Amino acid sequence: MGAWGTRNFENEGSQDWIFDIIENKDGGAVTDTLARIVNNTETLETSDCEEALAAAELVAALMGRASEDFPEDPLDALDSLNLIATKGLRGQAAAVVTKILAGSELRNYWDTDGQLQAWEAVQAGLLKRLDV
Repeated sequence: MGAWGTRNFENEGSQDWIFDIIENKDGGAVTDTLARIVNNTETLETSDCEEALAAAELVAALMGRASEDFPEDPLDALDSLNLIATKGLRGQAAAVVTKILAGSELRNYWDTDGQLQAWEAVQAGLLKRLDV
């Protein structure tokens, strides 16, 4: 994992995902990414978690509640996605964050690295920003 820090855009997976979504103007990929985690019954892999947390961050940004580390260029181009942070989409994003927090390879990575509390605090902040 190319992790630089515990925040959701401090890794290559999330960075690559968000820039690809904006470049392709693919708002549908946001819901697809969230659904992939919701429907997953296997171990949640790190790369899927990084992308799903980026998708949840994007939903929060659509609500005007972007994180401090949300990349500036994608933030300026959110309108190009033609995506609205509906109650259903916000709920799905929150469910994904909760599921990743409950058990995932990404959670295990931060636990092993000794930074679980810092990572959990970032996710708690995301859940708060997704709350209506």
